[in-house]
Amino acid sequence: MKSLKNYPTFLFTILVIFSACKKKTDTVDKCSNGFLDAGELGVDCGGNCAPCPVNNPPSLFLELNGTPISMTSKSIAFSENTYSLNASNDSLSFQFNIGSNGAIGTFTMNSLGTLGTKNGIYYMNASDGIYSISSFDTISKIMSGFLQVNLSRNGFPDTLKIRNCQFDYIKYTE
Repeated sequence: MKSLKNYPTFLFTILVIFSACKKKTDTVDKCSNGFLDAGELGVDCGGNCAPCPVNNPPSLFLELNGTPISMTSKSIAFSENTYSLNASNDSLSFQFNIGSNGAIGTFTMNSLGTLGTKNGIYYMNASDGIYSISSFDTISKIMSGFLQVNLSRNGFPDTLKIRNCQFDYIKYTE
């Protein structure tokens, strides 16, 4: 009979042990814990969490008469129903008319509003211009694409042949 007396104590001890071993519910939000958890593409973003921010720097590279050039200043402005891609460095300045709607696709460049300067000399005649818009993000107001065009000046044989002009992640203003 002595063993039945300790039976309630024994059951209580077993219950306490199993309660202590019970898996606790995770109350930490995995999308804000500061760790790269399974299923996330970045720390606390992507997968089941909010999308990861895009932090790509704007860039614009082109070939001018076969020479690779990087442009230090680049922007896109929307004015008078036209997007203008503007780029410059120490000796060059360009304005490219890249259309009115930002639509994804390839289009013929409008020569009106497309011009350039090289060492202070203006090249106002645009010909054989095409541009492609590959990305047009209306929320972040960022555009990417490609273009090529010939710029010339009246009465002179020299031409600025712009090829392989790739612009990426350039913010536009309205």
